[in-house]
Amino acid sequence: MKAPRALPLAAALLLLLAAAQPAAQEGPHTIPRAVFVGDRATLIVPLPGFQERGGAEAGDTEVPADRLPSSPYADIHRVAIERRPGGARLAVEFAAFSPGIIELPPIEVAGQVFSGLRVEIGSVLGASEPPVLSPPAMPLAVPGTALLVYGTAGAVALALLAASLASLRGRAALRAWLAAWRRRRLLGAMLRAERRMRKALAKGAAPREVLDALSGEFRGFLEGLTGESCRAMTAAEMAGLGIPECADGASGASAGEFLGGFFGRCDGMRFGGRAAGEGEALEMLDGLRGFLDGLGRAPARAGNSA
Repeated sequence: MKAPRALPLAAALLLLLAAAQPAAQEGPHTIPRAVFVGDRATLIVPLPGFQERGGAEAGDTEVPADRLPSSPYADIHRVAIERRPGGARLAVEFAAFSPGIIELPPIEVAGQVFSGLRVEIGSVLGASEPPVLSPPAMPLAVPGTALLVYGTAGAVALALLAASLASLRGRAALRAWLAAWRRRRLLGAMLRAERRMRKALAKGAAPREVLDALSGEFRGFLEGLTGESCRAMTAAEMAGLGIPECADGASGASAGEFLGGFFGRCDGMRFGGRAAGEGEALEMLDGLRGFLDGLGRAPARAGNSA
């Protein structure tokens, strides 16, 4: 009579083990599961093969606040390896400010580097209960509206007529002029940013902060120049950008070599924790200035060679 009574207990034990198995094999996930722009969430990455002296009694290993990595898409508030009886796990506490699938920067903790971590961020505009907007306000009659509307329509008509009468060469010349104007505008903005960084460095700003800001400005400039998404590119990817060949006046390196070396040094200081001195920062600013000067001369040389 005892054996039949043990069967329900064995069946219940098997059900509990089966229910606990998925949790033990759970992969990377966020807490909470659904993360929206601006939410503070934690990415949990199980580390089943993580081995370090001390085991679960060693406690958590946290990255100091001054060595937390930075990302153009999220603010990272805490990085730690948490040791639990069920195994170690990587915890990254962050707040994203860009929707979609974003990739976190490489994270170094406990002598290991974790890269390729991605999280999906939702937009509050796509929530199941969107905010209710108030009815649109009644249009106001602004004095001079009719003149503005008819004047704009006339100007558009004249522009369309002039475009239709222009020859193919005229349109090509107009496109070339617009491209050259946009290029000069981007170069001028980047040169002003370079001078601004020099002034900040001369006033005692930290070289690493100056180079971090300069890296962001330079990536935005290259994105506008090439049309490529340069914000999350690695140094090797930046070296492969389609930049017209122009020599860096200081080193004589090609555009690809200069970009790869420049962003490699910036990433080494940002993610590798390497300190930067004022002399190195001035050297990188000089290299950037030579690159921009060479890039500004490239269209004139191309036109002369043609």
